[in-house]
Amino acid sequence: MLGALMALTCGAPTMSQLKALVRASFPGVPQMSIEELDRRLEEEPPPLVIDVREPFEYEVSHLPGAVHAQGGDIAEAVAAADRDRPIVLYCSVGYRSSAAVADLIQLHDPDILDRVWNLEGSIFEWANSGRPVYRGGVEVDRVHPYDKQWGKLLEPHLRP
Repeated sequence: MLGALMALTCGAPTMSQLKALVRASFPGVPQMSIEELDRRLEEEPPPLVIDVREPFEYEVSHLPGAVHAQGGDIAEAVAAADRDRPIVLYCSVGYRSSAAVADLIQLHDPDILDRVWNLEGSIFEWANSGRPVYRGGVEVDRVHPYDKQWGKLLEPHLRP
């Protein structure tokens, strides 16, 4: 699906096009805006934020307080979270994390259904908006670009 979009847009889709594709590809997945997540991070309890990217992507930078999980570890992290805590998954642009949220929804666990979201635009949109990203506990100014084509969606100063 993403490859088809890249072919249609000569390899340079816009964030708006990607967000529309994600919404169309995963219509049952709730989407949370970066503004909403930013606001909710100030609440108690803050959302559990899960980075579903590859470990080497997470090591470059991640959202504040994010934990890394992939595959079956995502469901385990969600199951271990307090039941009153919202859960937000993200990746580079929101496609992989939407797929992971869709997998969680398919578990038909009532404790999950009303409290899990994909971060629309994910870390690329978060960082492009000037919001902080971290390596460990230290704020940094770089985001893993995923690859050369997708990295074009990042502001130039954020690319390694």
